[in-house]
Amino acid sequence: MHASRETGAPTSQDEPLLDAGNTVVAAELDMRVVAVADHVIDLGPGGGDAVGIVVAGGTPDYVTDKGVGASAGYLAAALQAAINVTPM
Repeated sequence: MHASRETGAPTSQDEPLLDAGNTVVAAELDMRVVAVADHVIDLGPGGGDAVGIVVAGGTPDYVTDKGVGASAGYLAAALQAAINVTPM
C-alpha cells in the first residue's frame, strides 16, 4: 500500500489497483501507514549490512505482539494512537 504522507491513506493512484483486488507493496517507515496495512514484513535485525533478515511477518498486531525487530515498539505506539483517535 502506498500512502499519502498527510493522511496515511492510500493515494488516488492506488485505489483502482486495490479496488480490482490487486496487491500493492511498498517500503514504508511511517508507522501510521504500517499500522493500517493488511500484512507487514519487518526486516532486520538492524540497518546497513545487518538488514535483510525477516524478523517478523503478519498483521500489524501480530508483528507488535511478536516484539522483535526495531519496528515493534514504534508500531505498537502507532496502533495505540490509532485506537485513541476520537472521530470528529
